[in-house]
Parts: sequence; structure tokens; C-alpha cells
Amino acid sequence: MMMISVPAWLAGLVLLVSSPALAQVAPGLPEDPGAAVVEELVVQAKEPGPAWWVVRDGDSTVYILGMPGGGVPPKSAWDRRYLDRRLKGANSLILADSIRISIGIRSFGEALRLYRSLRSDIPLETRLPEPLRSQFIAARRTVGQPERRYARWSPFVASLMLVGDSAPKGWVDPREDIIRAARKAKVKRVQASAYDASGSAGEILGSMDPALETACLSAAIRTVQRARPAETAEGWARGDVAAAISAPRDFEGCLLLLNGGPRIWRAIVTEHTRLIAEGLKTPGHSVALVDLSMLLAEEGVIRRLEDRGLTVTGPGGS
Repeated sequence: MMMISVPAWLAGLVLLVSSPALAQVAPGLPEDPGAAVVEELVVQAKEPGPAWWVVRDGDSTVYILGMPGGGVPPKSAWDRRYLDRRLKGANSLILADSIRISIGIRSFGEALRLYRSLRSDIPLETRLPEPLRSQFIAARRTVGQPERRYARWSPFVASLMLVGDSAPKGWVDPREDIIRAARKAKVKRVQASAYDASGSAGEILGSMDPALETACLSAAIRTVQRARPAETAEGWARGDVAAAISAPRDFEGCLLLLNGGPRIWRAIVTEHTRLIAEGLKTPGHSVALVDLSMLLAEEGVIRRLEDRGLTVTGPGGS
């Protein structure tokens, strides 16, 4: 899950948070460090509800709940018994399930130059080569959007809009339920500060390579074609980790371009690992929320905790 602070005119475009197979795929997609997962961690939870991991150090325990990359249907009946049990008497709720980035534009002139670089007087579908044009038309029809919505934007911005438009309407973020439950249980919340990436997004968007724009738009189209959000949400709710992380990740590297790329991703994993390790310094127990892709990745939180000499047990731990 990503939460990005952006100027108002761009915030309306980037919804983050978030047909036949493509005949041609542009090369050179950006690196996605969350794509490679530790296979032995992709398991089925033994206990009811979403999958939990447990890390202990002496008389301290942190229960880690793997969080979905998207929302769940409203009034989704996921089993909250273990959540409520573990929040009771908890020292803290560690919110390590999101990337909080600030990418504020430094001046009006910079914002205006960036805005102009992302716009065109020539309609987007006129600018796209075949077969990408036909594939894009099919994808935007799939998400129920007219040509005019994307017409004046660059292919990269259109890719962001397309993925955002594909998100199911009315779905909710389960973390909000969890935060309310923690508030009711009088559990304090712990969260990392936002990373300041001011200037990097503007520099990247303002100098976007045409081949990269094409690659990202192709990846967005594949994401729309292959996404099965209901199956992913249901898998998360029943502790089926493989199903929960089955959403296509083709577009993740392009999203990371907005906030500093893989370097920032790795820095945030390090910070989230530190927050959990800090939680282990207080006797008793805490609850941590960690995005599943950041938790299970080869360079993710579980591996970083193990690098600190800590033992992490998988779903089914008590």
C-alpha cells in the first residue's frame, strides 16, 4: 500500500493509495524489489482469518498481520478474533503497512513546467502506435472510462489513471477497521515519518523517456486485464497467502518511480523492520501491520528481522 502526498492537480490523477494478451511489450520496466518473494513463506494459515507471523525476543512478542495490497469489499466478513485477542493489552499497534512519501513541488514555476510536460494537444489515442492503441482502448472500456478522460495526458500519466480507475468502487481498507479496534482497546499507534522525496518525482516525470512511458502503459493494460481483486481479497481474508499476493505486479516498478524508486523501497523496509525490533524492547506484546509484499519479499521485513538474529514463525504461531 502506498500513500503519497502530491499537489492537488496531480492527486486527482494518481489513485493510490493505487481482452487478448498483449502482442508486444515494451522493454525496460523499472525494478520492483517486492516482486521476488520467499517461496517458503507463501503458505496457508492454520488459524481462521488472515495470516499472521510471530517474532519473539525474550519476554517480548510482536504479532505481524500481513496486509493486502488493495481493499476488500464493504462489510467483508473476515475473521477478527485473533486481531481482537492480540490487541487486548498490547503495548502498541505498529503501522508498517504503508509507504508514506512527500513529493511536494518546490515552486509554482516548477509545477507549471511539470504540468505542461505531462499534457498534449494531440489526443492520446492518436499518439499511440498499434497494437498498443487498440489494447489501451479495450482496457479503458473494461474500466468504464471514455476516451476524453485520458486524451490530453502523457502515456505515463494515463497509465496511472488507468490503474486507479480499475480499483473496485466502494471497497474499504481493512486497516481502518484495525485502527478503530486499536483505538477502542486503547492501544497507541506507532508509525514511521513520511519520507521527503521532493523534486524527485518532478525530475522523473519531466524527463520521462518515451520507451519507458510505453512500457508503463503496457504494464498498466496488463494489470487491468489480469487483475482479479475479489479472488485476492478473499484469499487474504481466509489466510491463503498465495491467493492474497496473486495480483499482477507488472506496474509496481512504474509506481515506484514517483517516490524515489527501489532505493526508497529498501529504506522503508529497513525502517519498518526497525519499528518492529523497537517493539520487541518492551516486555509484553505488540501488533504490527505489514504489507504482504514488503513482508515476504526476498529483501523484505521477515528476512531483515532474521538478519538481526530474530526467529520469525509463520501463520499458525500462538
